[in-house]
Amino acid sequence: MQFDWALAIERNRRDLLRILRDLFALAGLDFDTAPAPVLPATLPRFAVLHVRRILRSAEAAVRRLIVIAARDIEVQVRHAPALKPKTGRDGGGPVKASDSVSPSPDALRAPPSPARGEGRSEPATPVTVTIRPDPPLPEPPKESRTGSVSVPVNLGLANLRIVPDPEPEPEEESDGPVPLGPIPAFPLVDPRKRFGFTRPRRRYARTRPRIRLLGDNPFPVYMRHPPLPEPDLRLPGDAVPAATLLRRLVSARMALDNIDREARRLARHEARVRHRPPDSRKVIYTAMRPGPPPGHRKRGRHAIDEVLKECHRVAVWAEREGPP
Repeated sequence: MQFDWALAIERNRRDLLRILRDLFALAGLDFDTAPAPVLPATLPRFAVLHVRRILRSAEAAVRRLIVIAARDIEVQVRHAPALKPKTGRDGGGPVKASDSVSPSPDALRAPPSPARGEGRSEPATPVTVTIRPDPPLPEPPKESRTGSVSVPVNLGLANLRIVPDPEPEPEEESDGPVPLGPIPAFPLVDPRKRFGFTRPRRRYARTRPRIRLLGDNPFPVYMRHPPLPEPDLRLPGDAVPAATLLRRLVSARMALDNIDREARRLARHEARVRHRPPDSRKVIYTAMRPGPPPGHRKRGRHAIDEVLKECHRVAVWAEREGPP
């Protein structure tokens, strides 16, 4: 019996859309229409924490659906010489074309792309990717043959620097709506794990002792420190900036509606990983990191936990050319 990859993608995609619909409702956004030109600048703290907790697992699940969809995409590799470093006024490096351009918000108005294997009468065209080696490193400056030595000279008042007036502080961000801005491209690579064996994480106490000393203060008045102010308590209803988090939410929704386009992006990325020049200085990671996916919980507490577990299992099968 052959495994139905298109059915697995469509079923998990439907579950993810249902979860994202709840997150959109919690954030006060309309899910059925294209994102509005403005976003709320702040959200209550409890809403931001809940959306962040679920969105991290949802992004990992969407990323695994893209891995499944890109399993059989044909990629044509084209090798090209390295670009010469730019010699303009700015002295910057070469300008390279990037395939991670943020899509337009109007893409949400288009109907979702059909799953792989459904409604396709002609084979998909192969994807072309160009592999270029890294540009040569700039040559170090040549040493002067005259052997001149710079000696600092005290010029007195000539060394007096005029400190400019401090710039005015930026105005505080208002709690009103902010423009939508460019939507970031959906990240196709899992965030790397962080291991701090050499510098372990320091933990600080969240409380302070209330008893400073027993009896009268033996120090004179001029040596006594003023009491520290009490820290502000973080309440669940406090307003927290959420514009960046909401743009990530919109990006995940757009990736679900255009899985085939994201699969072609991933196929080009994986081709660069496989055909990377031996002397390349770039570190290109694979889409799925080893071990459990980001946002994995041993004891599932939300609906996204089961969806992520299913998507990760099917994605591993896709990398192994089929289920065991």
